Amino acid sequence: MKNEGDANMKLLRIILCLVLAAALLGCTALADDVSALAGTYLLDASPLGMPLTVYLIIGEDGTFRLTNKPEGGADKGNGKIGSQDGLYLMVYSDSTNEQMKTATFTADGGKLVFSTAVPYGAASFSPNTEDPENPIYPVAKKIAYEEYLGEYVGSLEVQAMGSSIVYEVTVSLDYGTEYTLTSTFAMGGETYDFTQTGSFSIADGQISLDGREGQIGTIDENGMTVSAFLSAMASSPREISLQKALTADAAGEYLGFKDMSMMGFTVNASLVLDAVGGYVYTASLGEEDNYVLEGSFSCEDGVLVLNREDADALEGTLANQVIEIKVPISASVPMTTAIVFYGEAVQGEFFAETEAEDGSRYESALTLNPDATYTIAVKKDGEDAYQEAGTFAVEASMAGTSLVLTAQDGTVSTGMVSETINVNHNIDAAFNTLGFKYAK
Repeated sequence: MKNEGDANMKLLRIILCLVLAAALLGCTALADDVSALAGTYLLDASPLGMPLTVYLIIGEDGTFRLTNKPEGGADKGNGKIGSQDGLYLMVYSDSTNEQMKTATFTADGGKLVFSTAVPYGAASFSPNTEDPENPIYPVAKKIAYEEYLGEYVGSLEVQAMGSSIVYEVTVSLDYGTEYTLTSTFAMGGETYDFTQTGSFSIADGQISLDGREGQIGTIDENGMTVSAFLSAMASSPREISLQKALTADAAGEYLGFKDMSMMGFTVNASLVLDAVGGYVYTASLGEEDNYVLEGSFSCEDGVLVLNREDADALEGTLANQVIEIKVPISASVPMTTAIVFYGEAVQGEFFAETEAEDGSRYESALTLNPDATYTIAVKKDGEDAYQEAGTFAVEASMAGTSLVLTAQDGTVSTGMVSETINVNHNIDAAFNTLGFKYAK
């Protein structure tokens, strides 16, 4: 029955699209007003397998234009939008009754969610069907409230059930008027994570988060104070003040290592950058007391500056999860030492599972170390099958950040670093390869 219902719904949508297209091509008025869609939208094609961001501009009169720049860009398709019963249809100006050129979408707050490919110039953005059960469709997000977009962070300590509970809260405001609120807190020896998503609106310095009643507050260029539900168990909102996380893109823990064995020691170092411009640097030289620096930092156009109270600032670079900077390593060593630090996305242990065409199951562990060495351990159907060791490098590429693994025998494997590490590498001594998606 479900398949029959899906088929009927698909047929209904096709008929509706044809009606809309015929109406637009005939220049007749449509039932629904589309002026509420007016604005500029961002369409990120990266989830579709194309590292490209384009713009969809919709006018008050329902006209649209696709372009590569928000102003003065090339015309990559234009036409008219019609709507009926909540379904929107873009009909391109070069479409004809004999050969229609269209794209269909629905509106979800500040997002336009497409259910078809989106023609763009001579090409098109097609749904990503790599996972047939969960296809990824093109989504265009409205550009609104740009001066307020970004992350806001803060904490709130409350007394509940005879104990103190500290909520660590992040509110992210994004294109498409989307917000994500995350709250982490410990209670009764357990750590809880709470996430809430929805749409937000801002007017005259007032912000409102939908999803639950009473989530309102004030906002400016420095931060926000808002009443929000901070856990799934909360029966009422709590007011919390959050700072604008101006350094959120750089935030994280970076690990470094320096081999100075010729001088009788090695250096293990960490540099923690927070989202509101603070840092903690720690260097460890064996049994010697740790050397620690704390202060504020800035990071603009890839230039990282660590400010110090009683000395000149330290300057280095940050790009593609890699920091290169000269830092002091000990109170007894007067000069600074060049150290390379690697971010969390390329440090630690990562695991992946996949299946080969013959049905064999493979499990693999990838370990990336602060000294830029790596190991790979592969199991086939639960049995040890392959091991590899070597050095790695993190580089910029046209598609983003790439990870290059160079094995001790000279074999090179290259992958991409995003939410996961996607890389093809050997799975046995016969140099057969397989693709893995590694995650912590």
